[in-house]
Amino acid sequence: MLRRFMALSFALVAAALVAVAADPPKLTPAEAAKAKKALQEVQDFMGGWNLEGTQKTGTKTEAWKEKVDWSWKFKTEVPTIKVSFAEGKGKYYSKGELTYFVDKKKYVMTLVAKDKSEHVFEGDLLRSGGLKLESKDAKTGDITRITMNTLADGIRFSFKVEKQEGGKGLFASAFQMTGNKEGESLAGGTKKPECIVTGWAASIAVSYQGKQYFVCCSGCRDAFNENPEKFIKMLEKK
Repeated sequence: MLRRFMALSFALVAAALVAVAADPPKLTPAEAAKAKKALQEVQDFMGGWNLEGTQKTGTKTEAWKEKVDWSWKFKTEVPTIKVSFAEGKGKYYSKGELTYFVDKKKYVMTLVAKDKSEHVFEGDLLRSGGLKLESKDAKTGDITRITMNTLADGIRFSFKVEKQEGGKGLFASAFQMTGNKEGESLAGGTKKPECIVTGWAASIAVSYQGKQYFVCCSGCRDAFNENPEKFIKMLEKK
């Protein structure tokens, strides 16, 4: 009985520690503003990306196509960006959420793998832009590193995954996905319209009463469609 009680207690404590590691604490209005500002540093991620993944196994290189969509998650107390891989059917990940821990001054991303297991990555901004995040396997000590950034003035996106066995030695490439933003091409060059919700660069068209506007992601599109007059009035006041 004592052993069963101790095992149950240990499991509950372990589960609590995982929850603490993955879930950001409640924020004051000032802290929420700081978290949102930090996430705006990766605003270029927003929108849909048509990516091509590559993975080298031995002498062979496997390739596949996958659409990745980044969007703001509204109706939440903690500023959050959500990501979807191939509409939940990605080769390695199905979905995830990116937040910013104000107290730790770290970006934290929780990704759901194909087998429905959750993996928590933590890291910082790159000097060149984008993010570098890492996750350590408690059992094996293996470290998985994800590097994400935009290229070509926000038209291209790179998602690179590397692994370090046992937490020692060099990182080896696991797989990489790169491609263009949906509706964009390298032959562009014209100034992008502003998102009517966030004010950042946008590429997704929405309409209301016969007039066209633009948003940066599916989250902003849903927010606009829910209450278009609210955002149109805000635009007119500028």
